[in-house]
Amino acid sequence: MQQSSLPLGVGAGDLPVSTSGDLDLGVQVIMKRKEKEQDFRFFADAAEFYTDNVGLAKNHQVGDSYFFGDVGFTYQHNLTDALSIEATVRQGFFRYSTFNNLDLDDFNGGTGLTYDWRKLWDLTFFTRYNYERFSNDDIGNSFFQNDTLTFGAQKTWMSSQRDYLYAGYSTIIGWTAPKASQRDEHGLYFGTHYNFSHEFSADFYYRIAVFDYAVDGRTDLNQTMVASFAYIINDYAKITASASFAVDNSNQSVFDYNLFTGGGGVALQIKF
Repeated sequence: MQQSSLPLGVGAGDLPVSTSGDLDLGVQVIMKRKEKEQDFRFFADAAEFYTDNVGLAKNHQVGDSYFFGDVGFTYQHNLTDALSIEATVRQGFFRYSTFNNLDLDDFNGGTGLTYDWRKLWDLTFFTRYNYERFSNDDIGNSFFQNDTLTFGAQKTWMSSQRDYLYAGYSTIIGWTAPKASQRDEHGLYFGTHYNFSHEFSADFYYRIAVFDYAVDGRTDLNQTMVASFAYIINDYAKITASASFAVDNSNQSVFDYNLFTGGGGVALQIKF
């Protein structure tokens, strides 16, 4: 087993990059046009997950369950009819049941712009800067920092007033400390959102990406699939559940791995 102090079975060579959304599911840039809403949102999440390969090992995988919680604020505002800005600051917590040495705190903050270019096939272009910082039990004791710049484009097709499909491309450029974990990502993704009812909805997301590491000439082909479900209790709370599967194939076979993660919890939000 590859020992690590990183979340979700992430080994030293597989640190996540910006996670402007669901920290447990990895990078997702999902955007759709919305009616005018309040610009500020406070959120808090509490969930329990299980992963079957906590060390991202090629062989002799070991599983573990963990608690994930986070709190944060998001600001989103339409600067024009086509241009909008978003900024999010959040603090996440990972606490493992068996491998307590993997426990960590994850500070994550960033801001980005999206532009709807309706005259160009109704595409949405986006760019975002994000900063992430991992620390152990002492928040002041940082062992990993990651600055990322993301840019890409997405096309969304509305199949009904509330259901939609989307597909896109994104590049994520990273600068890490320590540099041994630094990588750039170039990926294609697609997904769908479907409402079974006003309260119950489902999402499916797939991404295939090339991970280009800064050292040792390592290149990985990574595939991630996520299915998630949400049941709205009221305007402030919903119940969530998700299952994800990742496959990583590297030109250095020692880094090959498969990973399943599943679980659920409660998500809270207040808009103002």
